[in-house]
Amino acid sequence: MMTWNALEDETELLPQNGSYQTWKATIETPKVAIKTSHSALLLANVVHLPAILISSTLFYLSFAIVYGVDYGNPYSKTILNGLQFVSKFHEITITTSLTAIVLHRIRYSLMKQSGVPLGFLASAYQLGALDYLVSAEFWGAATAKFRYKISTWLPLWLLVAVSSVLASIVGPSSAILMIPRLDWWPLNNPLNHTSISTFLPLGTSEIWPDVIGPDLLNSPWVLSESEGCAADQAYNDHACPSAGAKDITTWVENYMSRVTAPNITVNDRIGSVSRYLSSSTTNETLGWAVSSIPGLRQARDMGTFAQYLSHMTLQVGKLARPMLIPSYASLSNLKKPIVQAQCSLFKVNDSNIAFPYDMLRGVSSELTGNSPWLIPDSIDITAPSNGVMDFHWVDMAPYTNKSPLLGGVFVSTTPDGLTGIFPCTILSHWTPVSIWLDPMIDSTVRQDSPEPLQILLANVNNKTNKPTSPATLQPINISAPWAETINLPNYFPSLNPTQQLTLLESSAANLGFLHANNSWRLAPAGGEKALPWLLSTILSMHVADGLSRVNSGFATVLYQRDGNNDSTGVLKNLDVVHIGEWVGMPRNSGHLGENYAREARGVNSTHNTEIVWEVKRFGYGWGFENGISIIVGVFVLLLHICMVIVHVGIVAFGGWGVSSCWGSVGELLTLAWRSTGPADGRLGNTSAGIQKMKTWGEVVRVRPTDIQGDTRRLELTCWQGGRVASDGDGVKGDGGIQTVEAGVEYS
Repeated sequence: MMTWNALEDETELLPQNGSYQTWKATIETPKVAIKTSHSALLLANVVHLPAILISSTLFYLSFAIVYGVDYGNPYSKTILNGLQFVSKFHEITITTSLTAIVLHRIRYSLMKQSGVPLGFLASAYQLGALDYLVSAEFWGAATAKFRYKISTWLPLWLLVAVSSVLASIVGPSSAILMIPRLDWWPLNNPLNHTSISTFLPLGTSEIWPDVIGPDLLNSPWVLSESEGCAADQAYNDHACPSAGAKDITTWVENYMSRVTAPNITVNDRIGSVSRYLSSSTTNETLGWAVSSIPGLRQARDMGTFAQYLSHMTLQVGKLARPMLIPSYASLSNLKKPIVQAQCSLFKVNDSNIAFPYDMLRGVSSELTGNSPWLIPDSIDITAPSNGVMDFHWVDMAPYTNKSPLLGGVFVSTTPDGLTGIFPCTILSHWTPVSIWLDPMIDSTVRQDSPEPLQILLANVNNKTNKPTSPATLQPINISAPWAETINLPNYFPSLNPTQQLTLLESSAANLGFLHANNSWRLAPAGGEKALPWLLSTILSMHVADGLSRVNSGFATVLYQRDGNNDSTGVLKNLDVVHIGEWVGMPRNSGHLGENYAREARGVNSTHNTEIVWEVKRFGYGWGFENGISIIVGVFVLLLHICMVIVHVGIVAFGGWGVSSCWGSVGELLTLAWRSTGPADGRLGNTSAGIQKMKTWGEVVRVRPTDIQGDTRRLELTCWQGGRVASDGDGVKGDGGIQTVEAGVEYS
């Protein structure tokens, strides 16, 4: 066997067998184990700086809500891919920082305290390895505190566990904060600080009135000045309640041929926008329907304002995909109508033909009067007068105590050839809604509550059947003259079954066909039992669409400041602003002009309501909006920063100093190699592995020893109740053991 001897003052090793071959010996100079200089303290903490800087930048991006790039930007994929690498670098810097914190604690415990359990000796090099946290190595070391009294303010096992878990999750946490999210982001200064204002010539109480009276039928835009929306062909005027009749009747035709769901797209030619008229599909046997649609005035303003901005050299006009969100300056919410209708089926020979109301939700006042609510004797129920379909509005005041109810009765022939009477009760409310327009994708008005039934379920108390708050369901009292304008004579020849009917009669008549004996009968898909639900759906759609057009005839005004002078400017009709200045001025423009001339912007006038425009853009950005994962990521990075702050404070003011010893597994192995080992047989039979968890709990520490006159040599020793169990252990007294000193060089 060949052995090697180191010459005392030489740098070569000579073989004992007399060979003339020599090898250079690796002999290093002594080193200081503990440093206390300011430069050493500063250098030891520099390792945390990259992680802190990157984390702070991510916090700023998230808290400040910073926008990155538009969706579809040609460089967006390159940027996203590049940030993946930056996120990985951030993870590495945090793991390096955590390793430095744990190593500092281990070094301090090894050289100045009573030691470190063997299982924690290499823990700093295994951060992020979750299998280490469930290993016998970790738990053997963690339970050592029950066998050895190791006093410290923070248990090492807790520091190692927290650091290891953090090292495992900082990667995804960094990526969550680093990679921008694809979402809608607010656009600051969308109008480039220009003075552009839009406002309605209506006070806040006039926009969604509690009472829908005949005064709302003579808006400035209606076609017939003398009769207004009561004119025979007023359904051709977008501002009139009957303007959506043709769309609803078309849906009935489609339902008969394809059983399509009761959801209609209503188009507006001036604003170039579309609105959804939605009706909830309830149980057909209940004869109850709920319909809703966003207001035409608000929807049109979004469409025309988007057209106006597209022709302006403003920041918003340069966006790849903007979103317009309107609100009124003096109101918390926009509103839309939500209309319930409940119908029942009676045959001509039935007694007690009454209006149903048991399914209606959100009745604001107690129902009083006769029960049941029998239909008026004045209605002829023997047969439809025109042979197809009759409809009659009914004043519900005799039945209720000022409840906002409206009544109607359909009379037609059922599939069995008998006359069917369908009394219907209608309940209408204004309900809050948020709407927006995504003009680069389509012209459809989006809303946050498209399902009408869900609105009722969320805002009506199940026990009292009343609205939970007047703000969520504002009752609407509909006058008879206004209701009559929904049921005008029908001049759509293609929709008339056999002869001229009113609009409501024409819509309902499409549920039937001409029988072989030339008699008209209702015959919808679903049979006779579906008739009450279908008629309530038709009725609620007509009323909801009519209410959505309230006050839509008034022109929204746009004021554009003239240079820097706030008192002068150009007034434009927003409905036609993309065509020319103030083209199509309403007929009572003299009043409007005088009002606006007196107060051009109209912001503070009681007769005007300013429209506030929020603009968002679609793209990649950073922020907290709708980001639970963002909050978790911030918490993880903040926890690391707190650990760094505490660690730096301990290093700076603890008075111990810093050490760079055993910064790698190789250095730790070298220390163990140069150590003598315990003399009492502990750690025996472990050269091929460690099987017992208790062995990992053996506490070890680093102490200077006196071996063959070398008093400056450090060894890894085992703790034994105040003494060091190793040959030449260097014990000074029965209980005192020399510790590693700061500023001293050790070999």
